[in-house]
Parts: sequence; C-alpha cells; structure tokens
Amino acid sequence: MIMSDYFKRKNYQKQAIGLFLFFIFLKSASSVFAQDIPIGTWRSHFNYSNAKDLEIAGNKIYCVTSNGFFYYDNTAGETFRLSRIDGLSESLISKIKYSQVSKTLIIAYKSGNIDLLSLNDLGEPGNILNIPLLKETAQIQGNKEVNHIEIKDKTAFLAYDFGLVVLDLDRQDIRETYQNLGDNGSEMAVYRSTIANDSIYLTSSQGVRAAPFSSNINLQYYGNWKGISARKYKICNSNTGLLAIFDGEGIFKLEKGKFTKILAVNDNLVNAAFLNKYSTLSFSNGSVFLVNADGKIETIKTPFSGNPQQSLADPAGKLWIADAVNGLVGNASGSFKSYSPVSNDTLFHIRKDSIIADADMNLWIRLGYYQGILVKNTKNQSRYLSTADGSGKLPNGNVNTLSLDKDGQIWVGTSNGVAVFDNPTGAFDGGSFNAYTPVFERRRLLNNQVVTAIAIDGGNRKWIGTQNGIFLFNADATELVTNFTDKNSPLPSNEIQYITVEPVSGEVYIRTTNGLVSYRGTASDGSQTQDQNAVKVFPNPVRPDFNGTVGISGLVEDAYVKITDANGRLVYETRANGGTAVWNGRMLNGDKVATGVYMIFSFNRKGEETLVSRLAVIK
Repeated sequence: MIMSDYFKRKNYQKQAIGLFLFFIFLKSASSVFAQDIPIGTWRSHFNYSNAKDLEIAGNKIYCVTSNGFFYYDNTAGETFRLSRIDGLSESLISKIKYSQVSKTLIIAYKSGNIDLLSLNDLGEPGNILNIPLLKETAQIQGNKEVNHIEIKDKTAFLAYDFGLVVLDLDRQDIRETYQNLGDNGSEMAVYRSTIANDSIYLTSSQGVRAAPFSSNINLQYYGNWKGISARKYKICNSNTGLLAIFDGEGIFKLEKGKFTKILAVNDNLVNAAFLNKYSTLSFSNGSVFLVNADGKIETIKTPFSGNPQQSLADPAGKLWIADAVNGLVGNASGSFKSYSPVSNDTLFHIRKDSIIADADMNLWIRLGYYQGILVKNTKNQSRYLSTADGSGKLPNGNVNTLSLDKDGQIWVGTSNGVAVFDNPTGAFDGGSFNAYTPVFERRRLLNNQVVTAIAIDGGNRKWIGTQNGIFLFNADATELVTNFTDKNSPLPSNEIQYITVEPVSGEVYIRTTNGLVSYRGTASDGSQTQDQNAVKVFPNPVRPDFNGTVGISGLVEDAYVKITDANGRLVYETRANGGTAVWNGRMLNGDKVATGVYMIFSFNRKGEETLVSRLAVIK
C-alpha cells in the first residue's frame, strides 16, 4: 500500500485557526463549484420549441411541448423545466388543464396515464398524484390519448375516442365514464366538452350533442343526450354565451337554439379556450382571435409566422400562445416574444459511431441494412466483415453501432447482441479474421437483443443501449454495473438511439425515441500528469441535506485516492474510474464524517503523491 510522507510531515494549526480557515474555504468553494451536479443525477435536454398546450395558474404559465414540459414565472422572469426527474410519471404529455378551485393541474399523457399536480396560490408546483387506471385497464382498448379537458368546479371532463371520463378532483379519482353515447347506444368519439347554460355539450363523431347538466340526469344513458346539430361544430364557452366554430366557415354563436355566424374564417380551428373572461381561438393558418369580455372579436397579430396550438389570456389581458414552431409566445412585456427554454436536443442528432478509426488508422464503416462492416486501410484496400466464419463471424449482419475502447478493441452492436474485434489492426494480415462474442452469465452478451448504441466511458466501461433500456458493464463486460429503464430511472423511453460520454465530466448523454437526457456517471477520462487546477470536487461544500455521492474529477488516469481529515488521519481511500473517484461521505468503518475540511490526495501509477483539493463538509 502506498503511504504518504505528508501525513508525517504536517501538523495542522490549532482548532480556532482551523475553524476560521474552514469558513473562509466554505465561502470560496460555494461559488467555484456551484455549477456542478452530483454523481448519479439526471438532466433533461428536451425540445421546448414545439409547444402544443398551455395553462395559466397564478403568475405561472405552464407549457407542454412535443416531449418537454416547463413553466414561466411571469413575476420573476424565469423559466423552470419539469420532467420525470422531478416526479412526473411519463414524458409524452398530450393535454394539461388547471382547476382554480382545487388548485390542481391535470396532466394527461399520450398513454392514458394521468398525473394530478398540486399548485400553491402562486402557481408553484407541489405534490404529484398518479392515476394510472385508464392506462392499465384492459376494458378500454385502442387509443387512450385525451382529446380535450373541461373543468367545472372540482370536476374534470376528459374527452376520448371511447367516450367521456369524469374525474373527481376532490376525491382525486375517476368517478365514472360515459361510453356508447351515439345513436341507439352506438360508439361515439368525443372531441370536446363544454358546460354552459346548465347544459353540457359534446363535439363528437356524430355531431353536437347536449344534455342537462344536473345530478338528477343519468349522463351514462345515451337517451338523455340530444343531437342539436349533425355538423361537427367545435364548441367553446365565452363571456357572452356559447361559441361554435365550423372548419372552413368561421365562428358561430348559439342564440335561441340556433347557430348564427358572427365572423367568417376560411380555415380550421386548432384549439379554443375560455379563461379570465376572454375566449381565445387558434386557427391552423396562424390566426389567433380574442373574444373579449363584452363580446368583441379582436384579431391578434404576432411577428411569428408559426402554428398556434393553444392560446390563453391572463388576468391582465395579456395573451399567451403555445406555438408549434416558436414555443411559448407571449406579449407580457408589451410585444410578442418567445419564452421557451433554449432547446439543445438537436446537438446530439449527428451520430459518431458510423465510421471509426483503429490504431493503424484503418477506417471501420458500418454499412446499410444487413450489409455488415467495411474496413479500409491507408493503402485503399478493403475488407468486408459479415456473419461468415473467417470474415467477421458477426452474430448478426445488421450493424447498428461501432465503438473503439481504451484497449484498442472495436465493439460492435448488432440486431442480435454484441461482438468484439480484440485485434482490429489485424484485419489486413490475411487469413481468418473473426470477432468474439463476450459471455455474461453463461450466455452470449445481450443475446437476442437489438443493440442500438455503445459508448465507452473514462473507466473503459461499456454503456450499451438497446430497445429495452441501457446496460452498463465493466471493461470486459463480465460484470453488470447497472441497468436503466423507463421504470427505474428518468429515461423517457426504453428505445435508445444513441449514447455519448462527455470525456471531462463523465456525463452520459442518452438520446431516446422520446427525447434526450443525461446522467452524471462515475467515470471520466484521466490525464497522464496530475494538474491540480483541473481537479473538481462536487458538491463542495457538502451541506447537511445532501445524501448523495461526492465526485472528484480531473484526476490522473486510474489514480489511487486518499482522503484525510485536517490532522492527517486517513478517512477513506479508493481507486479512480479513469479520471473520476467517488466518495459516499463516510469513513472506512461506515460512519459519517464530522463537520470539517478534508484533504484529497492523488497518487499516480508511480506512487507520486499530490494534494489535489480540499472538501468542506457541514453537518
């Protein structure tokens, strides 16, 4: 074992001076390391420009995009992202709706799953309650994506292709469902519901239906629903009565049981809403109309030539638009601008695993559909590798990914597991040239799994993406380190498309079919010589509420790390994964360390020692 002369040489100052230095160090460390996230945490990097729904709660504007969800604080001028990392059940949200009475935001997912997000008086998010009944029930087949949500006091009406679902926001469960409301009890898809003038109106596949909105009326019985128009008007409430929009014709108003046209619009309605005494109508040609409190219709013009999906007016009469091109757009500042977070999911849409070079600069190129691999050397010679024995012996000809590890081996992900070329530079030596298939738990590694991505981290570990989540193996894939799925992690989907590891931080970026996320791993690329200025300790300081893992990055490759207290007593020792070491904040005997400053020492392979950093712990 490598021992440190430093422990023998140094005798630290007395307790009072040490305490003074502790607080000085604590102040500086807080600013230097504020941007790092802890080991084992996740971040989302979704697309926030393709907005499709929004709701206003207090001074917060909640916005849904194609695979993201965020809210804008109109008072603070800040944007906050929400995802499965924050407790949401899923990633693909279809609709949201806010109940001002129950202070609950309904989040309806594409799968039929429902979350109820509690909000405080300012609209800030709180607890989340999941209602998976619709998603899990086998009694309802087919499409379970909600079409529209209507709120009446503490009751929500959710329109689906199979009928209408009544959600009790007080009891926080599904009270009943209305199905087969069509002619003679036939199936009828419900597109929208609206409650006005003591009646409930449905826009459906069989036109507009209405029924008295009363506890004495059995709304589950189709005979209590009367057809008021065979035309498929889209119904919306307003401050001056019920509005109806017929695609390609315009806006109508229900007067004395008849629909009267009040504005011609030669386009299709995308969405309509009524909030704060304003009705907002969004059309597919980019037009937005605002029906104000006295019934006047105002045409809203924005500098964006986008595609509005939903629009709402806040209590001050300012307009907010969920736009499919420009994200969340609003005129709260007096003029229209976008309030969406900057999207960065497109940064990882270019794959780097189609062509790689080995140590001899031979190019390894994965070919198209079931065509295997083409290897080209610097003399312009070529060799094809396939499933044939002697010419690759791949487990499957459909090659999805190539990756060069730190030992110079090429790892191949196919539609039937993994293969490894342990001597890729021998491809042109002549004779037989085959890959081997790693064995894990007495079976071929990921046999019968479609392997879509392989990435190598700083510890030479293998991050392998499949259609069933991610598997992290040790360097030779004989040990499974961890496995992430959409059930045990914030992965938005089990279908992995691409993985890449940021070499300095060790952050693992994972692109799935439902968006991009990243995970702070425990390995990064190590350096050949120790640079004290490159070392980062995070979090630093370690505060009382922190229960995670401390990361030490920027170390020399595979460093041996010792952590001591201020008196030089050994507290913990470990080996780095590449350039990153981790510490659970405990001593070697398992006890938590006390408040104080701790010294971190790094030893390279020659046994040369460097004091690389200090860490403050607050209990």
